[in-house]
Amino acid sequence: MRRSAILRRLIERMKQIRRHIQLTETARIPWDGFILGWAAMLPFAVLAAGIWLFGLDPEPAAALAQLWGGALLLFFSGVRRGLSFRTKGGPTLRQLASFALLFCAGLLVLISPLGIALGILAGAFAALAWEDVSAASRAEVPLYFRNLRPTQMLFGIVTVFLCWLAA
Repeated sequence: MRRSAILRRLIERMKQIRRHIQLTETARIPWDGFILGWAAMLPFAVLAAGIWLFGLDPEPAAALAQLWGGALLLFFSGVRRGLSFRTKGGPTLRQLASFALLFCAGLLVLISPLGIALGILAGAFAALAWEDVSAASRAEVPLYFRNLRPTQMLFGIVTVFLCWLAA
């Protein structure tokens, strides 16, 4: 059998595969979501405490906050894109815009001067807190994001601000 015929048959079979996923979730934050969500914010707290309480050099510490924050925003953009694949009817324009904006913000944080980068990071955290509460009610993100994100991102904003203030 020719390779093109095999590929055509494989593609036709893949078009026929369908899956129905039904899930039940609560607004309660699962333990793994709680631990991983707050572990992501821990470096900001350690850096801010190091600067303000233990005399850590503010410039390199804030630069580490910049690097970590940019990486987090890039990660969050991937999470948003991945979740959009599970949306009934396919990704929405709002999901794609959230993904793109988080990705661009992450890149900007990584390439911008320190003071500007930390401001972008804090702004992106604020936007993410607001958007994820809204997205949870539209079933675009897990329902528990409605409870996790506001406090998680507020903590991130405060600790990033403390790093920025010292630098």
